[in-house]
Amino acid sequence: MADRNPGAGRPVARSGMRINVVTVVGLVGAVSLLWFVLASEGDMLRYLNLTGFVIVFGGVVVAALIAFQGRELLAALRAFGAIFRADPGMRAEIAELIEVSRLLAQKNIHAAEARTARIASPFLRLGLQLVVDGTPMDDLMHIMNWRIRKMAEVESAQARFFRTLAALAPGFGLLGTLAGMVAMLRELGTGDIARVGSGMAVAMLATLYGVVLSNLIFKPIAIKIEQRTQRRVATLNILLEGIMLVSLGRSPTVVTDAMQAFINETRDEIYNV
Repeated sequence: MADRNPGAGRPVARSGMRINVVTVVGLVGAVSLLWFVLASEGDMLRYLNLTGFVIVFGGVVVAALIAFQGRELLAALRAFGAIFRADPGMRAEIAELIEVSRLLAQKNIHAAEARTARIASPFLRLGLQLVVDGTPMDDLMHIMNWRIRKMAEVESAQARFFRTLAALAPGFGLLGTLAGMVAMLRELGTGDIARVGSGMAVAMLATLYGVVLSNLIFKPIAIKIEQRTQRRVATLNILLEGIMLVSLGRSPTVVTDAMQAFINETRDEIYNV
């Protein structure tokens, strides 16, 4: 008999994407802060210096290209985009977990396997597939804990990327400062005040650019990624607890109550409330 559901067996993708309002507000606040500081002196154009910007920003980019591989750069760019997306929550995953638990409690293995194949979360899909296949608990725990560690290692590397850029930016700001000071000192003997002032502008603004890039852009991004990783690890551990309960044959009611208890406890641990 032909399958009447053409989407059967395919992971169901989530629709829509929520924006992380806090990140957007922070970005707007950073721009507003810079505008206030620069505009308070009257002429904002005096803070624009192409030479100093190229030394700092260009130096950071070149250093990143030397220090990291291409796939690491692409992963970091994807991580940067992810900080603008709000956490999707666990409601859909828990509903899928409970549904598979119900089917298994009814001994409907084929329906449980078909439902598992349509789960959007790769982690939950793999875990429940191992349960349906009758994988021993020790093997299941080993595989799923390895997946959690691997995810944490990948995202920690993304955070380290931005922390590295945060450490490099002030160094290139100092490089711009030294270059501007050398140019200024070389022009002192000529008496050309305009050229002396140009060298001083490069020296001072390069330091400013380095400080802004480090403390207002790169470090906050790294912190945001680290916090996101912490929440994702907690979420995957909750799902793993649910997968274990299903593997142990617990009833859907027990699984539901346990999931809510795990969520409450994890929220207390993360936010200390």
